[in-house]
Amino acid sequence: YSKNINKDLNIELVQFTGDRQINNALKYNLERYSNQNEEAKIFITTVTSYKKSAETKNLAGNITSYNASSTVVFKVSYKEKESTFQFKESSTIKNKDNQLEEDSYEKSIKHNFAETIANRLILKLLQLK
Repeated sequence: YSKNINKDLNIELVQFTGDRQINNALKYNLERYSNQNEEAKIFITTVTSYKKSAETKNLAGNITSYNASSTVVFKVSYKEKESTFQFKESSTIKNKDNQLEEDSYEKSIKHNFAETIANRLILKLLQLK
């Protein structure tokens, strides 16, 4: 998998605020592009938000599914230019009887959101160069 990493990017992750799980997954996916070469650094500040809201209820009024959505805003500084990129992801989560199983599934969804968003950011950064 590491063969696919573009070594021409030199990312420095400056600051992360917002949802901790999504931020940690974003860091993991973007740190692979931290390179100590002479290439100009790309400085990235990240603000994440995550929202889980009731989507459907049954006749008794119990929630049967949730809408999970995440928004990530990247402020990117490269050479003399500053750019802002915003990405959104959302998914429907069925309510589970077991809270531990639901929490684990929600954590997995956050991780998938972060991986998708990190890949989309990398494509944008490659276009900047």
